[in-house]
Amino acid sequence: MNFYETAVILNPNSSENEMKSAIDKISSLITSNGGEILKIDNWGKRKLSYELNKQKYGLYIFFLFRSPAGTIRKIEDYFKVYDIVVKFLVIRLSKPQIATIPKNLFGDAPVNPDDINKVKEG
Repeated sequence: MNFYETAVILNPNSSENEMKSAIDKISSLITSNGGEILKIDNWGKRKLSYELNKQKYGLYIFFLFRSPAGTIRKIEDYFKVYDIVVKFLVIRLSKPQIATIPKNLFGDAPVNPDDINKVKEG
């Protein structure tokens, strides 16, 4: 399994319930396809660098998770048709980036030692 970060910008006009529902749907999509969520951060409403879909602000949500590579295509396809999502970015983390993830985020999840230890050795 690979490690990924996803930044999702939601429509700023959405209600609190819609935002929570979107986070739950995205989380369940990741976990139902064999992934594991390590961290979810709600960065709140922020001004966009440029206008998107006639919106000057967006609600930023950040996900850090592990999942099989095939899951990413399903997540991206879902973002493309989900109306509340204004913009998204999915990034696969490199080994040096994985090494900087705090160990307490892994919890009881089995972590492939090659993902982390090789970075320290090399």
